[in-house]
Amino acid sequence: MEAAVPQKPPVKLALCIPSAEYWKTDFGMSLTQMCVYMSAMLFEDGQDRQVVVIDRRTSMLPRSRQEALESSLIQGCTHALFVDTDQTFPQDTAHRLMAWKKPVVACNIALKMLPSFPTARARGATAFGVPITSEHPKTGLEKVWRVGAGIMLIDLSILKNVAKPWFEIHYSAKNEQFVGEDWFFCGRLEAAGYDIYIDHDLSRQTGHIGQYIFGHQNIPNMATAQAA
Repeated sequence: MEAAVPQKPPVKLALCIPSAEYWKTDFGMSLTQMCVYMSAMLFEDGQDRQVVVIDRRTSMLPRSRQEALESSLIQGCTHALFVDTDQTFPQDTAHRLMAWKKPVVACNIALKMLPSFPTARARGATAFGVPITSEHPKTGLEKVWRVGAGIMLIDLSILKNVAKPWFEIHYSAKNEQFVGEDWFFCGRLEAAGYDIYIDHDLSRQTGHIGQYIFGHQNIPNMATAQAA
């Protein structure tokens, strides 16, 4: 008699799209291609899966992100993937992030500026940490202190342990700077004891749509610059 094959837990993924109103065309193409790919490919062999799209359009990004996650929980989703409307990404993005099986894993997005800088940071002497680049030959995962939420996968089971609000923009009087809603979320995760990771390989395949599509080719090699 053959042994029964253990059932893999089903996955219900929420594609969370926070926006003020309009989508960038290149983002729409990336999203469409990813949805087609997900319709054809399971996350794991023999695993039941559903995908829902949650579109949250408000004038406040923290509210859009907060409501997207709350809606994901109401609909019984197991995971949420933030994909911002000014991002480009490969069709297998969700599959690659899901495969890591981490509570939180994100892409290290290049900022829309020249020269550009990565959003991922390690803890440092200043309030803004030390930039973490994703240039070749870096590969696989790296734990980070802070990162943007432009492309971020969250295992929703952790949120019961994370204090609300999950997203908030606040002013740091000490540093005389505003702190973004995604860094605020990272702080909430840190307080709850959860590590945050970035996928270096996938990060190099993302783009940040501005005057043109900014990517890691626009980020100086910081190790080389420091050695010069």
